[in-house]
Amino acid sequence: MDADVLNKFMLTEARLWFDKGQKFGIEGHGYMRANLGCPRSTIDEAIRRLTNALSGL
Repeated sequence: MDADVLNKFMLTEARLWFDKGQKFGIEGHGYMRANLGCPRSTIDEAIRRLTNALSGL
């Protein structure tokens, strides 16, 4: 996915908000950055949402 499609997918399908990779330089284009400084239960929920969104592709 290109950066815009990836961002839209994460927001609308996975219902997750990550930082766009290009925010960290040209080599980050097409990637997303997740902050894992949160409770384990929050990470588990994010993984569940992402897995469910990806299974719908």
